[in-house]
Amino acid sequence: MARKEQKIKVISYVHVGDQLVNTEDLDPERKQQLATWLKCTYLNALFQGKAKFYPAGEGDKGKCLSENQGTVQRPGA
Repeated sequence: MARKEQKIKVISYVHVGDQLVNTEDLDPERKQQLATWLKCTYLNALFQGKAKFYPAGEGDKGKCLSENQGTVQRPGA
């Protein structure tokens, strides 16, 4: 028998100043900043003690580089 699919609606909010704002209402630049922050936070937790990730310069807002300026560091390497 086929499983019945249940749809789940998820709404996320972020603090902008003193107020909570729905992430869908953010402008493209703020969405990019949020994505960069989430990605760097995840990578720093994943590679804690092995590499440090941070947002690159203003021209590359969507990228994160390690302290070794882009060299790939693999666990166990």
